[in-house]
Amino acid sequence: MAGIIEIKNNRSSLLEKFGVYYLNLFRRLDLTHNVFDIADADLTKRVRRITNKGIILSSLIGLVCVFPTVWIDVRFTNNTLLVHYGWVVAATIVATAIEFYILFIIALKAVYEVSELINMHAAQSDFLADGLFSVKHILARTALELPDPELKILGIDPFKRISKKNLFILGLLYKAKIVVTNQVLKYGLLFSVGAQVWGIPILYEALAVECFWNSVVIKRVVHEARLRLFGFALANQIAKNVVSDHMLQQLSPLAKKGCLRAIGNAVVMSQNYHPNMIILLIRFQEVLQITEENRYDDWGLFLDTLKNVSEKERNFLLDLFTVAAAFDGKLSHLEEDNLRAAYGNDYELYYPRLVQLTQHLKDGQLNAALNLCRLDFVAG
Repeated sequence: MAGIIEIKNNRSSLLEKFGVYYLNLFRRLDLTHNVFDIADADLTKRVRRITNKGIILSSLIGLVCVFPTVWIDVRFTNNTLLVHYGWVVAATIVATAIEFYILFIIALKAVYEVSELINMHAAQSDFLADGLFSVKHILARTALELPDPELKILGIDPFKRISKKNLFILGLLYKAKIVVTNQVLKYGLLFSVGAQVWGIPILYEALAVECFWNSVVIKRVVHEARLRLFGFALANQIAKNVVSDHMLQQLSPLAKKGCLRAIGNAVVMSQNYHPNMIILLIRFQEVLQITEENRYDDWGLFLDTLKNVSEKERNFLLDLFTVAAAFDGKLSHLEEDNLRAAYGNDYELYYPRLVQLTQHLKDGQLNAALNLCRLDFVAG
């Protein structure tokens, strides 16, 4: 495995180690259920319960930690600038450190509960071993909103068509939303209703802003954790079905390479480098036992492969390409622009399936998604 994966920085950050440490501390339940045995409606209900609990706890922590800083801001308003802002800055640093620490724990606990619901521990897989793409490391990065490590797999570069500068700017903009929202709301209220509302200083609106954004963060984290864990479960099940149905024996050497080209190009064209697609890629690399590089992210070669394999093999490859393209729960503009070239005359058969599968993954409909992840030799 190490020979096919090239990781730019093969070390976890301190925050990621922090997350893994706490995930190891949480009590693991002795579960035996298969996630596909749980109805989608029940899965959605349980995930919503986990999310709501996280939202309530994060909101309470926001209130508790922000209130002292606002109180100090109001209390020292009439003092000198040095005294006023000296106290405000000191209180903000302490409160922020405490709030972030507790929020990290809440987020980690939420994603851990989702993993227990999906029962990832029951699956016997190399991905559950210690490593940057183990379940715990992926969950830690999800909970703490850390970037995934840059890597290449069999020469496939997930960042081939991604602007890292744009990713960095988008990250900064997201982090700045809380500050911007707070300032806009504060000065909007200040100019529209004055310094106080019903005798309460406008500065206390920061409490509502903090609760709102803490809730947004927890919701984002749980949603992404669910998507990533569903990706694990689906990748495992898809690979298992392919092996048990003896499909690989029916593929020519060119079609087997085409499988990696189907996933590899979906990875590149997604333009957001999602771990689900990496997991699916490695799963198929394992079952196909292909270890050499061969330009698997070359779009032209993939299109040539589709032209040169048999009709049944082409149908199989388009099934796999459709699944891979949907695996991150969204469709990029680049994917939309190139789908017709891959699907050809079968566009009307595959595109609706792709859209529907993407929506099922986004909405957390796991069993419905599995039904659309079938790989066979029939068009559509």
